[in-house]
Amino acid sequence: MQVELFAAPPRKGEQARRKLLLAGLKFFGDKGFEDASVREIAGAAGKNVASIAYYFGGKEQLYHAVIEGIVTYLGTLFYEVAGEARSFVEQGRKDPAVAVQIMKRILRGFLMEHLEREEIGKIRHLMMREQGDPTEAFEILYDKVLQPQHDLFAQVLAIATGEDPKSPLLILRAHAFFGHVIGFTVARHTVLRRLGVKRLTPEHGELIAFLIDQHVDFISAGLLSSKAQDR
Repeated sequence: MQVELFAAPPRKGEQARRKLLLAGLKFFGDKGFEDASVREIAGAAGKNVASIAYYFGGKEQLYHAVIEGIVTYLGTLFYEVAGEARSFVEQGRKDPAVAVQIMKRILRGFLMEHLEREEIGKIRHLMMREQGDPTEAFEILYDKVLQPQHDLFAQVLAIATGEDPKSPLLILRAHAFFGHVIGFTVARHTVLRRLGVKRLTPEHGELIAFLIDQHVDFISAGLLSSKAQDR
């Protein structure tokens, strides 16, 4: 799905606002909220400093607008697979095989977006800052993106493994699965050095996806078998 970050109508004012959002994303991600200056953000957007107050009200409001834009972007990006997972869970189906396939689709989509989209890299920088040193805006990310996606994946995982979706162990296990993807994105340069390449190609992406698929199969089957033996 082709999704535009901070999508805006072609009107001049809306495009100026979008340029400020894109510049804000870059500098907030690179330097953090405190160290990013409105002057450099406005300059990168080709605007004067007063434009930030005009369009957003100030630096903090610009930052929150960037966060809200990220929420909208990610929600649109993963809308289809999230909808499929939500429908599966709400129908009350207890089919581990289907749950495993949905988990694979979620993780593969998450991986490929991170590997292929430049926008995701910029978003990742900002989100990693919020994870390491949360601001008030973290609540927006958590409530609208992180918690709903994490909880949905955990519910699908619970069907695949036979575990309690609300248990601390299952929640941590869901987090560990997302770590499979994050390990290849946040720690990308280690992988590049180990492979002796300058960038990850689509072929590398397929290899990583295959590896993650295997882990989903092995872990889910092993846990489901263990649950059956305990009965």
